Formats: sequence, C-alpha cells, structure tokens
Amino acid sequence: MKITGIRVYRHTVPYQPRYTGGERSVGPLDIYEEYARDIRGRDMPMLRTVAGGMLDSVFLEVCTDEGVSGIHGPVEYAAQLLTAVEGLGAHITGRDPMEHRLLWDIMSRFDRHSRAGIMMMAISAVDIALWDLKGSILGQPVYRILGGGRRRIRPYASMLGFPLEDAAAREAALAVKDMGIPAQKWFFRFGPGDGREGLRKNIRLAHVLREALGEDYELMFDCWMGWSAHYAISAFRELEPVRPMWVEEPFRPDMTEAYRHLKTASGIPISAGEHLYGRAEALPWLRDGLADVLQCDPEWCGGITEALRIGELCETFGRPFLPHGHSLLPALHVIAALPPDISPYAEYLLRFMDLKQPFFQGEWLGKDGFLTLPDSPGVAALDMERIAATEEIRSFSLRS
Repeated sequence: MKITGIRVYRHTVPYQPRYTGGERSVGPLDIYEEYARDIRGRDMPMLRTVAGGMLDSVFLEVCTDEGVSGIHGPVEYAAQLLTAVEGLGAHITGRDPMEHRLLWDIMSRFDRHSRAGIMMMAISAVDIALWDLKGSILGQPVYRILGGGRRRIRPYASMLGFPLEDAAAREAALAVKDMGIPAQKWFFRFGPGDGREGLRKNIRLAHVLREALGEDYELMFDCWMGWSAHYAISAFRELEPVRPMWVEEPFRPDMTEAYRHLKTASGIPISAGEHLYGRAEALPWLRDGLADVLQCDPEWCGGITEALRIGELCETFGRPFLPHGHSLLPALHVIAALPPDISPYAEYLLRFMDLKQPFFQGEWLGKDGFLTLPDSPGVAALDMERIAATEEIRSFSLRS
C-alpha cells in the first residue's frame, strides 16, 4: 500500500448550541487597555457557524492506492496550514503509510522551521491522519495499536467560556459536578492591567467555587499566559487557602525565569506545556522542575507520535502528563496508552467539544461522567449520515 496524496475537505453539519452566554479568560494582550475591554472570547479557528443552524470545519485526509484513507479534523488554522501540508505531501506521497516513525522523521526534517509553529502543527495534523489510516488498515482503534487498554478515562471539565458572576458560576459548577465529573478547571478573567480590583475578583471566584464544590473536590485554574511575575506571586499567596490542584500557564512559555521564580515563591502546583513543541522543548521543563504537570497538545506538539514520546518522558520524571484537550480524540488515545498515574485525566472543554462532537459518531462523554474511547478503527469515525455537505478545498497528489 502506498500513500497517493492528501485531500482537504470542508464538512458541514446541523448544529444546535447547548451552551450560551458566558465570559472569556484573561489573555496576554490584556495588558493593553483596548484589548482588556474586549468582552469577546477567543474564537475556535477550526470551526465556524453558518446560516441556518449549521456548523462547518476543515478536515484533512491522507489517501492510499488501495482506497483506504485516514482523516484528521477539525483542523485549526487551515488557511495557514495548507502551504505546509503541501510541502509535507511531497515527502510522504508514494511511501508506505505503516512506516509512521520514518514518516514523522522525514516530515520533521523537510524544512528548517519544522521544529515549531505552523510547520509543527502541519506535521501534527498529518501524523494524526496517518494514525487514523493505520487504524483503518489494521481494523483497530489507535489506542489498541499503541498498546493501551484503558477504555474509560476520567475527564476534568474545562470551563472556558462559562459565566463568572458568583451565582452563575456556582450554578454551572454544581451542574457539572452533578454530571459525575470529578474535577473542574476555571479560567481567571483578570490580570495585571485590571489592578487590585481585578485580582480581588479572581480570588473571589476561586473562593466561591471552593465553597460550592466542597473541600475535597478537585479544582484547578487557568491564567492563559495573562499574568506578570509580581501579579502571579500576589495571586498565588491569596489562592493558597483554596488549595487548587494546579494553576495553569500564568506566563507565556518563553518566560522560563518567571516560572522558576514563581516555583520558589509558592507551593501551589503549576501546569504548563500546552504551547510547547516536541519533546526537545518539553525536556527542560521536566529537568528543571518548571512545571508540576505537563500539558502538550497532540495537535500542536507533533501529533500522536510525539505526544506519546513526551508522555513517556514524563513517566521517566514521574510527572503527570495531561495533554491539552483542544483536540480531544488524539489526546484520548495517547492517554489510554499511558499508565493512569501519569495520565489520570483527559481535559474536556465542555463548550468547545459541543462544537466538535456533531461531526463524529457516538457520544464521548457518558452519563456516568466518564469519557469512552471509540470502538471504531483509527482515531474516530465521522458521522457521514449527519454531515449535510462536503466540499473539497485542495488536493495534493504529487507523485505517481
């Protein structure tokens, strides 16, 4: 069997939003007043709603000469990725799709900038599609091919986009707890530009949630790279009575000295890594103890192939590896292939998984509050009966 090319499609499905209203998180740009005033949340760049209650997104397909193919999607930053995907296609077309480690190495070398950014995101997308293809060839879900046997994974609910006013936050938190989900991560809205009043509101939210959920419920917080070192130290001191499981990404990933300083100033665990590319970038965070939990994203850090390597690296250091849940399905397969003490949870972004689930068969989140790995071969099966329209955007078939 040989790879014959890569196709890029836009699929459209009916969509009825389950969640409405809410609030965005703090972000790196909020130090500028015009951005801090912007009440809109961050868009999901792989998804868009269209007229008539429809949702559409871009999917990538790796094709073979025997008619078997592998998919990945919804694809983030599709317009920017197409040029990189075309370059990758030139190097994997005509090759055996089962040689995934060889193909990953070739893709990682094909351009001088392959180690990070859009290039690594393109490699990630193709790698995930190759794993989906491998699962289709072997007739097995990817986690089984990886040697995993964990069929049910505990989620932690990621509450990005939910209301942050006291009563509304309390109501949402209790509703999620009643779903059987054993942990929640909430997003702070305010940063240094909002002064002492903003810090007070952040701390109040934390106390409201702790009081509502109980002393033993697992509660985390995310700063989405929106804080300064001084602000973070002040916030961590006031958060100590809340006892968060961790606080995520107080700084941008290049601010390693700020992470180091914060680690010495507070005993609250820190999580990070969502915006790291590959195991070479992850290694110093483990070796130097900059983060207590590492959260590299399979769709950004190098696909399933590289995410598994990072997970195994975390196991060597005895550090939890909880892949960022922006792309749930690849992360689920990696988690299911790792020991539960290293990957005990999967991040489940309630609002944004509601936007992705309609493209796929089955229900990921069960009524018992657990996530279930799909039985279908590959990463997951598209719900072709639900997909209302398909448009081919590009086709890269560069070798015979």
